[in-house]
Amino acid sequence: MARPQIMRINPFDASKDYEITLSWFGNRAHANRIVIYDNTTNEVVFDDTVSSFALTHTIPAHTLQNSKKYVIEAQTYDVENIPSAMSNKVLFFTFATPDFYFENLAENPLIDNSSFTAFVHYYSEDWEDISKYKFYLYDSSKKQLLESEEKTDDLEISYTYKGLDNNTVYYVRCVGVTVNGMELDTGYAEITVKFENPNDYARIYATAIPKQGCIQVASNLIIIQYNGADDFEYIDGMIDLRDKTLYYDEGFLIETDFTAIIRGINLWQTNDIFKMSNGKYGFTLSSRIYTDGQLRFRLMVPNGVSNYLLYSEFLVFENSDMVNIMIRKKNDVYQIKVFIELGFDTKRGNRWYGTERPPQRLIENYDTWINTEGETVRISKEDYTEYLDETEPEVVELNDIWLGGDWRTC
Repeated sequence: MARPQIMRINPFDASKDYEITLSWFGNRAHANRIVIYDNTTNEVVFDDTVSSFALTHTIPAHTLQNSKKYVIEAQTYDVENIPSAMSNKVLFFTFATPDFYFENLAENPLIDNSSFTAFVHYYSEDWEDISKYKFYLYDSSKKQLLESEEKTDDLEISYTYKGLDNNTVYYVRCVGVTVNGMELDTGYAEITVKFENPNDYARIYATAIPKQGCIQVASNLIIIQYNGADDFEYIDGMIDLRDKTLYYDEGFLIETDFTAIIRGINLWQTNDIFKMSNGKYGFTLSSRIYTDGQLRFRLMVPNGVSNYLLYSEFLVFENSDMVNIMIRKKNDVYQIKVFIELGFDTKRGNRWYGTERPPQRLIENYDTWINTEGETVRISKEDYTEYLDETEPEVVELNDIWLGGDWRTC
């Protein structure tokens, strides 16, 4: 007796409708029936008959449960309502729909380069691994322009699109399948490509040399040397400019907007601190201590006719405090803002000893960790002394450190 055949059933999400397709050779069917069993208990969980000439049958959403295996069989009925034999049983899986989307593309993102790398986020709560996938590129009418090679790397799902045209709208898409055949699709993600063509002042630019079959790569990066006869010392990572002047007068040019940051200590003074000029226009940053014991920083900017002045708020700080002065120019308008790091200490912070790296939440600025045997503990900087000398110190206490050799080069 003839029996229908159930076509391949890919894993599907039981929270959504799913259509089963049958194949049947015999008298025209006007109805079909499917019976679904729990593969573990063999209990019937769905038995349904539909009247239709179409050899399809829909499993309604939420009829089954995700993360389970089921067995299905089917039969057809002819116009006289005579049933066929039951089909062979088919095993299938149900899984929750995995997360599958572009993780570095916001809604209608602007791409400022002729190439960019798209990253896809994949996560399955059923631990269903991805098997393979491809990336696609479409024009603004969703006509396919590119299809990538098939990729199988499940650690980083990414693809670099290259040679994109400026001022152009594209769609990108990724389609994949899991190890058990569940289909994945990010859908169409719209991107807009808009970038500035590099000019002669680009940091790195290339020139084709056709006759030699190569490309010359050049850079405008240069080392800027300071001018003057002073010698400078570096103390705790900072240059000492007390009673000295450091200036640069060649090798660079700032033509548009900028932000300058001056950071230092020992700035409780009345003095000029920083100047920038192109020979015609520029500005001067200075400080002044007032009779009431407060200080303000002043930015003087020539405007061709006279000067206009910008002042910081009134400040009180110690010479040991770290002062951060930010000067910003945008569309010929200047701004000045000052931040103070009170109690700044250029000396080393606390030390940690032990085999385990100290937890991030417990360490502080300038802490150091020395990998030694034993339990990891913190030693406060007040509890030890550093000896920088060629000879070993005679009187030391627990946790003291001796850095021997030529200490002047330490």
